[in-house]
Amino acid sequence: MRVTNEATIEAELRKVSEQVYGVLGVKGRRGEGDAVNFSQCEGQSDPNVRDAIHFWQVDDLDPAELNPAVERLRDHLKASGWIGLGEKWDAGKVDLEVWGKNPEKTVAVWAQAFHPKNRVIFRVSTPCFRLPAA
Repeated sequence: MRVTNEATIEAELRKVSEQVYGVLGVKGRRGEGDAVNFSQCEGQSDPNVRDAIHFWQVDDLDPAELNPAVERLRDHLKASGWIGLGEKWDAGKVDLEVWGKNPEKTVAVWAQAFHPKNRVIFRVSTPCFRLPAA
């Protein structure tokens, strides 16, 4: 398990979030809630074993640009050697979801075109990590 501090994790998640935003190539209104959230890793009794997530969205987009934006992200992840790639269509909402992990398995990305609200939502997260000993 990786040993690191929350400041390092937050910087990594924000960097990848900005890269994802750039690859999506959309120019809507960035949603509120830009915090990186840390919590005790599920199933772990040690409070020093944590995970983190940066979840946000881009609103007020043209519906025609939603799926192409997520497709660009999918293609970028694949070309960049990300692993565990997947995608799913929700035909009822005409939404595309994609996800993957970087080759080092330190960061995961998930994104979805969300037509009912004309937005793209995404999250960048980490697997469990251990805080350094105090």
